[in-house]
Amino acid sequence: MSWFRWPYHSGPVDPAWGPPNSNHNFCEEDYIITNYIAEFVNTLTNLTYVIYGIHGIRRVAPRKNGGLFSTLALPYWGLIGVGVLSAWFHTTLKYHSQMGDDLSMFLAVGTLLHQVSTFDATPSSALTTTLAILGTVIPVSIYHVVADEIYVHELVFGIMVFLTGRKIRRLIRERVKNPESRKRLKSLASMGTASGLFGYFLWSIDFHLCPYVTAVKRSVGLPWGMLLELHGWWHIFTGIGAYIGMALVEYLVTLEEGRTDKIEEGFVWPVHAVLSDLEGLQETKKGI
Repeated sequence: MSWFRWPYHSGPVDPAWGPPNSNHNFCEEDYIITNYIAEFVNTLTNLTYVIYGIHGIRRVAPRKNGGLFSTLALPYWGLIGVGVLSAWFHTTLKYHSQMGDDLSMFLAVGTLLHQVSTFDATPSSALTTTLAILGTVIPVSIYHVVADEIYVHELVFGIMVFLTGRKIRRLIRERVKNPESRKRLKSLASMGTASGLFGYFLWSIDFHLCPYVTAVKRSVGLPWGMLLELHGWWHIFTGIGAYIGMALVEYLVTLEEGRTDKIEEGFVWPVHAVLSDLEGLQETKKGI
């Protein structure tokens, strides 16, 4: 297939959005495919978040306890927001679009943390949790934009992800009675964590070893070099991990013991396969 390749563009380009002025500029070479998209692969791979988010909303919208803008749907809207705002940033590489990309992370994890923390809480407790999340996210977001400082933003985001993951595992222990089902759901949660961590590993290679990665990409040419855009793979793997977390929370907060209907319907890979297996376990247990 050596004939099916072409060299990277090496001449000057005229960016449709003007010269980049964001603080971050990733390893993918700017405007290498078209002058309308600064980072083509990094923009395109944000479809992972959008597609998973749409699938989630389609599942919860018709539910009796759901709806298009219900608490069950909000995390999925947050995931779509991440995809749209991140794509905007990678398309333009402008400072204001970078801020949108950064702050969209709070939108996704904040709505999920709120859902997993308040689904069975009293109204007063739910209000306290809501105010605590907003009272953290809003000042940190303002500080991030005004001070142009990233470390506090990353620290708070990491803490929120950790708290969400811990609450998910606690819900698995408390709400899933079947030991084998509990084991498989814990494995699914671990898969989500591993997917995010592997994405971060690829992001780190892309960030720290960019000159070497770029040299390899240019040696193999297009379109094969697109497969080595590791920041794009970060989008894909974190999208998978985020969807697993959101789908797990949706399943756990709406769990009804003894259900025999198709509990996996509406979920997509990899959650669909695991919940399908759980249904088989439930039916086996009832038949014994």
